[in-house]
Amino acid sequence: MEFKFSKINGTNRHLNYGDLEKNIIDKLSATCTEAEAIILNKFPVSVTPQADLDLLMLINIPKKHRSWYRVKDGNDKVYIKNQIIAISIIDDFEDEKLFIEGNEVSTENEFINHEENANKIKYGLTNYLADKCNLNRKYITVHPIVWVKNNKTTFEGKDIYIGNNLLYSSIENIIKQNYYFKYAGYIDWHNDDMIFEHQIRTIYEQASRDSEEGFITKKKIDRIQRKLGANQKKTKELIGKKLVEVKGKAGTGKTSDLLSWMLKNSLEGKKAVFLTYNHLLVYDITLQIKSFQNRITTKEKASTTTYTLHKFFFDLSKKLGILLLMSEKRIEELIAILDSRLLEVKKFLNKEKNKGNTSLAKLIMLAQNNRTLEQGVKREAIAFIKKTAFDYTFLPDNSEVNELLQEYREEKREKLSRLESSNIFLEDYHAVLERILVATTDLDNFLKDMDIVNKYELLNNVLNLKEDILEKDNSKKINYKKIRTRLKKTISGKSWNRTVYVDEAQDCHPFEKDILLNIFGSKNCVIANGDKEQLIRYSEVCNWHISKKNKIDFHVYNRGSSSFRMKPAIAALSNHIAKWYGIGLDIEAINTDDHGHIYISNSNSISKEIDQIDRFNNIGIRKGCSSYESVLLLKHAGSGNKGMPKYQDDKNEKSVRINEFNNIIDSKNIKKSNWDLVEKAEEELEEIKFWNSTGNVDKRELAMPQYLSLRSIYYESCRGLEAWSTMLFNLDSFFEDKKDEDEADNFLLENLFDQLNPDERKEMYAATWVLMAVTRCIENCYIHLDNENSSLSHCLKDFASKNNDLVKVI
Repeated sequence: MEFKFSKINGTNRHLNYGDLEKNIIDKLSATCTEAEAIILNKFPVSVTPQADLDLLMLINIPKKHRSWYRVKDGNDKVYIKNQIIAISIIDDFEDEKLFIEGNEVSTENEFINHEENANKIKYGLTNYLADKCNLNRKYITVHPIVWVKNNKTTFEGKDIYIGNNLLYSSIENIIKQNYYFKYAGYIDWHNDDMIFEHQIRTIYEQASRDSEEGFITKKKIDRIQRKLGANQKKTKELIGKKLVEVKGKAGTGKTSDLLSWMLKNSLEGKKAVFLTYNHLLVYDITLQIKSFQNRITTKEKASTTTYTLHKFFFDLSKKLGILLLMSEKRIEELIAILDSRLLEVKKFLNKEKNKGNTSLAKLIMLAQNNRTLEQGVKREAIAFIKKTAFDYTFLPDNSEVNELLQEYREEKREKLSRLESSNIFLEDYHAVLERILVATTDLDNFLKDMDIVNKYELLNNVLNLKEDILEKDNSKKINYKKIRTRLKKTISGKSWNRTVYVDEAQDCHPFEKDILLNIFGSKNCVIANGDKEQLIRYSEVCNWHISKKNKIDFHVYNRGSSSFRMKPAIAALSNHIAKWYGIGLDIEAINTDDHGHIYISNSNSISKEIDQIDRFNNIGIRKGCSSYESVLLLKHAGSGNKGMPKYQDDKNEKSVRINEFNNIIDSKNIKKSNWDLVEKAEEELEEIKFWNSTGNVDKRELAMPQYLSLRSIYYESCRGLEAWSTMLFNLDSFFEDKKDEDEADNFLLENLFDQLNPDERKEMYAATWVLMAVTRCIENCYIHLDNENSSLSHCLKDFASKNNDLVKVI
């Protein structure tokens, strides 16, 4: 048999290439006259943040007369044409005893999360090959395998191999357990050798280009790799001894410090989990970690995994069965809370009415600044007064108020009927967190409260329970000791020998904080902490120094207010907007003679905007940036192409959610239209590859953005990102829509010292979101405005009048 065996990008220390080659030849030679195997070590780009693609194996059997390879699969005989095999290697358990039940694998302390990792690799690589390498998505079949190195056990599951020497015979036994085994890796490769050769070269060349970090990333990786300063080194040495906190203003390098400590520790064999707020920032962190890995040649790095906070807690809640167990009991609880609060609201309204004929507009301010009402009652009072203000200017008489309160209550109860268990994680997120907190604090209390021993039928499939977990008396009850051991292993598995690094920790909910402290222990928590001007998710700064009324031993490393990112023009604009709306920001610019530029435009000319995109991209490229680093396009999710909000008005299409104070509120569904600017820019700027997550995009089919990708995203997704130039479209419309959100009335309600009026409160809330967008920029900030008479336009005009050298109106 003519057999080609190619190794690309060196060799992997875990794989015995000689044994693998011999095994492939033994399997194929009886019926094949020609075949080829290509082993690509360390795929240069990340296809998913959750797992590394350590080996990409391609098997091809050309279409030749009387040359074939056939595998018997049950009663079927499957002809193998070619295969794409994606392998992720876990070497943390080489000498541990492993327990195998079905396709489930665990150690004494944790479950090995192979099924999810395999699934992520399968679809991540499929998306990459389709989006980046122009393969037809319909004809791609990726076989993912998680290889758990182990010297004591050998096992071949649906997507997992356990053992110390991976051979093709085991690979075949694994992938033929899946229904898609019969499909070719890519059908065209079997029909034409030239296509196979060309596309394999294209895949590797594309991955090599996508992995070429630009100027900004190089600086970040250099900063991560260089020797630590005295204070940084001292702080790093305290990780594992006490909670470590890095504090600083936006752009001062807090996230870089977390990454630096995490990756330096990973070279010392310390595993880690990095948690942040949005998927794009997860991707951004993953790119930096991959660039760091690509530079390592002599050292092995311990595993580091990146998640959004929501993803981390969703996985845990699902594996504890919480999402199925919360239903009618929770609705009864919420109604009881509502009734209690409406009594407090009624007392507040009666008290204020007795003082005089107070307008509803003033009542809102009185509720906001009241020092005796707790937050949940305040929010309920504000929502009720705002609703009443549609029909009244002043508060009506007591009997009518009672009728209005009853009507308000019934509307809330009707909204609760839309609280579906399938979406309960997002709709009632804080109650889910509360249940997780109970499970991580007092597992016995959790088991009792949720009556888990009587829920076998409900939990069977989701928790992958086996019948031997039941009591032996045919009662269909779950054995308490066995389920307790299982759930304890689920919880402890999240932390086993890992340190957690939490970005933007000031914006965590107290439940999130306490769960992480319970799971990892305060000594294994490292956090980046901003201040109240960086709050987006919640209205109060999360206090990490106290947990469950106990003080935490901590160390603070202060980054101060000097920016690593923003040039003087950007810092000056940010400080001006903050001061205009009463926010204490005080960012210090990076020390440079190049001050940067602000561009303000009212133009609706798409052609001019496309020219500006091209110009900014070229500026970044000349600086040595990649397209990913050069330009970031930001758009308002609630606007159409002309900036007008487009919300679903159909009552039945609105969803309901429960906030952190147990208030029942609407969650508006936004109609997201395709962005004309990006669609036309893609046509005209063929050399630029856009990564567009706006409009009617199926994000499940989007490959991870790589360094060749120019990102176009929504404002709400930009937190933590940066680019040499940012283009902010419909920024004043974004400001106005944020100002009109219900949450704007609730901003900083806990602040009892500054007596804010409702308009000031709303504008501070909206300006906080605008500042999040403006501070993404390094050198050039392009701001498109819809209305020259808007509040934000007046703010920017004032800045321009005082800084003619920094601002250009175009």
